[in-house]
Amino acid sequence: MTFLEEFKIFIKNILHWIYSLISFSFFFFLFPTPKSFSVQVFNQIRQDLLPPGVQLVVTNPMSAFVLQILISILLSFLLNIPFLIYKIILYLRPALLPHEKKAVLWSLLPFVVLFFAGCLFSYFFLIPATFKILYPYATAMGILPFFSLDEFIYYVFSLMIGVGLMFLLPLFMILLSFMGIISPEFWKRKWRHALLFFLISSAIITPDGTGITMALLFVPLAALYFAGYFFADKLNKQV
Repeated sequence: MTFLEEFKIFIKNILHWIYSLISFSFFFFLFPTPKSFSVQVFNQIRQDLLPPGVQLVVTNPMSAFVLQILISILLSFLLNIPFLIYKIILYLRPALLPHEKKAVLWSLLPFVVLFFAGCLFSYFFLIPATFKILYPYATAMGILPFFSLDEFIYYVFSLMIGVGLMFLLPLFMILLSFMGIISPEFWKRKWRHALLFFLISSAIITPDGTGITMALLFVPLAALYFAGYFFADKLNKQV
């Protein structure tokens, strides 16, 4: 089977997810009136995360309209993530062994929990701390603090989704060990390399000069790594 044929099968498997993604995107963009869900969510994000005294600005006439569509799509994507993972699992099932099928199906709920835990951690702790630390540098220099609308939305959602994906680390560790692809001993031997990687990644994702937000992200990632090793080793001994 060629790559193109396999790709067509994959698209066919997730077709209902695509329909759901598009439908909810339209729903969030259009309803309810006069303020759609996307506008209400944006207002809540601005209220929760925008530092006091910082003004949002649009740089061109289309920015607000395009970003309202983008917010609707992102909300629909977040809502439909469990459905997408379920469809991907169904696509992979024929190629898996019986014990692997059980492991992948078992991972659906932890996947959703860990991903949204990462998103919420980013929203309530990481992003506010980053803004609170960085923006006083502008006011100290006597500069008016502005934030372009598109950069604000991109930063918030990209950091939420990025941290959400990073929080999936222990789940992937457990699955790879359970399927016999990587032994738990590998995670035990490479913990120093993992911590160094987390430290560098945290510094890149949260570029403040104090190191506070870097530590705020590094600590839970390190804890998740050791939790992943612990459960991977425990399950490996039970099999």
